[in-house]
Amino acid sequence: MRPLLVAINAKYIHTNNAVRLLKANSAFDVDIVEFTIKDDYHHILKTIQSYQSLFIGFSTYIWNIEIIKQLARDLTPTPIVFGGPEVSYDAQAFLDYADIIVKGEGEMVLDAVIKHFKFGHSLSKVYSITTKEINHSIEEIKDLSHLKSPFFLEEDSTSFKHRIAYIESSRGCPYKCTYCLSSLEKTVRFFPFDHVIEQLKRCQKLGVKTFKFLDRTFNANKQMPRIIEWIITHHRPGTVYQFEITGDHLNSSWINAIHDKAPSGLFRFEIGIQSVHTSTNQWVERNQDIQKLFTMIKHIQNANIIELHLDLIAGLPGENLAMFKESFDQVFALGAKELQLGFLKMLRGTKIRTNASKFNYRFDLKPPYEIIDNNTLSVTDLFVIKHVEIMLNIFHNKGFFKDFVYVVLSKHFESYFDAFKAMYDTFIKTVDPHDYQLDTLFAFLHKFLEVNGVLKEDLDALKYIYLLRAKVKPKCYFPVIHDKAMKQKLFEKIAKNTHLTVNQLFKHSIVTSYRTLTLVVCYQNHKATGYILKKEASSYVLINNV
Repeated sequence: MRPLLVAINAKYIHTNNAVRLLKANSAFDVDIVEFTIKDDYHHILKTIQSYQSLFIGFSTYIWNIEIIKQLARDLTPTPIVFGGPEVSYDAQAFLDYADIIVKGEGEMVLDAVIKHFKFGHSLSKVYSITTKEINHSIEEIKDLSHLKSPFFLEEDSTSFKHRIAYIESSRGCPYKCTYCLSSLEKTVRFFPFDHVIEQLKRCQKLGVKTFKFLDRTFNANKQMPRIIEWIITHHRPGTVYQFEITGDHLNSSWINAIHDKAPSGLFRFEIGIQSVHTSTNQWVERNQDIQKLFTMIKHIQNANIIELHLDLIAGLPGENLAMFKESFDQVFALGAKELQLGFLKMLRGTKIRTNASKFNYRFDLKPPYEIIDNNTLSVTDLFVIKHVEIMLNIFHNKGFFKDFVYVVLSKHFESYFDAFKAMYDTFIKTVDPHDYQLDTLFAFLHKFLEVNGVLKEDLDALKYIYLLRAKVKPKCYFPVIHDKAMKQKLFEKIAKNTHLTVNQLFKHSIVTSYRTLTLVVCYQNHKATGYILKKEASSYVLINNV
């Protein structure tokens, strides 16, 4: 009988490094199996039971712990082992579900657990273990160079190209933000440069398109410039590499080197801002130079080489609704492609959870432990922020409108936060935020902006984005031109300057007004091509095609 390690991921494209690392670094034969939280529960249960394992080990996180607890009850009498961040810092709370809790890093502990179940070996001297009889402290792996890569498993040889590869160049974080589990790790440790490159080469060979580094602060690694240089030199077209970065500690000369050498879109930086208020950051022991950070973000934005993903957290100590609005408006104004608006989660073991009463925090006792209110944000305040988040995700983060919403709100509204709030108040009356078609979103946004005095030229820009993003003729939420005589003249002009025929244009095109001009969009071979024409006397002049 062999141990079975089980991963239940949030999405199929995600991969679980933990179970792979454990298998790669074990001296024993180990089975692993992966599911997603959307998989049928009985399918998961029956699949696990079919292995008839020595014991079942679960990799636990806030998004899967509830289903794992249920599985653990239904899988008795098979021994159960829990590991992962959800159980590492409050292990004794889970002993009703698991025989053994492995806390922190498990690569050097797993074989001791296997020997315990296989040969009856004692766990009394094994670190990072909690059972009903023992509760040992977490010991970190000091030398990461001994760890084997998780990317050489035979079972991943065909499926990995469709999923995200999670790369480690370090473990731990130099910062001690009180809401973050990484603050509980004692030291920051780094993998050797060659080990990191070995992982990248292997994932490239497997056909991976998206690489996400797990480092909590990638630019704390002194090897960062070498790793980035290697990626620029050896990357394959169409791949993306994502890193979590501390923005106010970035070196401008190093960023300039990326701007000079890297193609646009190769790198994606995730920068946690969380709050622009010094007092709030001090409450959570977060040191941040906002002025320096914003200067660096603007420098990166202006070059348009590195894609930026910025983070804010609602519910931090001392920040009321008005202050959060200030944070939101200042950060959204930076123009990043994505702004993630998160809500404070009172994670097990964190200092902010331990001191929750200091700020009168109420929070959900079930994962993900999101706050209900505190002494500066009411339940109503948090609902307002959640409404803004819904609009932000739909009308900005999803990318349906490119940067249109950012640009138009900058021109016509004093506050981005208030604009999204007003948008939600109208949206919820007419559209289901969980079930909508793209034309419905564009039609809603057009109407909302029109009612709020946005100029026709901006509304036509929205129409232009809608038509050019489609791959086949879309349903139009705006008037289109049906006049055959007019279309004949337009199509004849286009046909003279392209490979298209008039008949093809009649069959595959949409014609509409565009500012003081006319826009023709032709859909062929799952591609949209636009032609802008200007009327002069009794004929039309082709200005350009896009």
